[in-house]
Amino acid sequence: MSELSTTSNTPTLIKERIILFARKNMGLVSTLISIMAIGLALLIGGILIAFAGIDPFDAITYLVKGSFGNRYGFGETLTRFVPLLFCSLSFAIAHKSGFFNVGAEGQLLMGAVGAVLVGAYIDGLHPVLHVLLCIIAGVIFGAIWAGIAGFLKIFLGSDELINTMMLNYVAILLVDYLIHGPIKPPESYLYVSETILPSAKLPIILSKSPLHLGFIISLVVTAVVFYIIYRTPIGFQMRTVGANRRAASYAGINIVWATIVALITTGGLAGMGGAMELMGTQFKIVNGFSAGYGYDGIGVAVMGRYHPIGILLAALLFAVIRVGMGAMQRGAGVPFPLLNVIQGLIIIFVIASGYLTNRLSETVIGGRA
Repeated sequence: MSELSTTSNTPTLIKERIILFARKNMGLVSTLISIMAIGLALLIGGILIAFAGIDPFDAITYLVKGSFGNRYGFGETLTRFVPLLFCSLSFAIAHKSGFFNVGAEGQLLMGAVGAVLVGAYIDGLHPVLHVLLCIIAGVIFGAIWAGIAGFLKIFLGSDELINTMMLNYVAILLVDYLIHGPIKPPESYLYVSETILPSAKLPIILSKSPLHLGFIISLVVTAVVFYIIYRTPIGFQMRTVGANRRAASYAGINIVWATIVALITTGGLAGMGGAMELMGTQFKIVNGFSAGYGYDGIGVAVMGRYHPIGILLAALLFAVIRVGMGAMQRGAGVPFPLLNVIQGLIIIFVIASGYLTNRLSETVIGGRA
């Protein structure tokens, strides 16, 4: 009789032990779920590649080798990581502050404009000073561009989602106008801006690769930004306004001031990303300068669940996808539209894994079976 009772209780005991393990190791469980989501997306992508008549194992090999297989690929991956990180930070900070900013693409472009004006037209500066001024110019131009939508929201009540989205197109057209005339080199037959001076370029930190100092700067900025958000009074005010504006007003928080600080931060971060891309990689503004970093930054922030560690990992994943997918196309001949499908699958599955993790966390913390 006792053996029968023990046998009948075995599933319950196993379930309780699983719940206890999940409570103590929720971070590990969340990571494992995300890894499984990526693996499932790659599995489906591999099946689609096989249907296209291409060896999926060969394609995946090119993805890994293209991203990490050599010094240049590794440096290229971390270089792509930099603007993605800045744009995702921009969206995450805005989200925490109750400002829905989808304008990082335009703010990045304007940051590049500010950096090129200082980097190409101001001569005779020490390299350290020149680089610093370019970064500051990028931050200011990006903050001003975000400030336009902020002004419309604060004083006119306009929807910042629509405003920031429309400002992206305005920025693209403005940059197109600038490289066709005002900042186009007189002797050039191409529609590009002036090239920044050598003193304004970021130094390479990994030889025989494109990896530049912007990678280190991006990590430092990430740590500083999240320290401000989570460890300072103004950061607390921004998060409180984002969580509940009415409660923040009742608590005596200056909502306008907190929103202005959030705008400067979110626009400045995207603008800094544009400055880094200009100073470390492209050195001049061309058509297609951004390659969609501002839009991908939204996906990175959501995948990273607006947490600094999560954003770092998600930005790295996106960088691997960008570099590795290119290697798959060149080496294995995977069609470009199929690459976009695989990238979309990875994003969808990882975001879905976040939803699953949240539901699991609620169940475990609540102690429900």
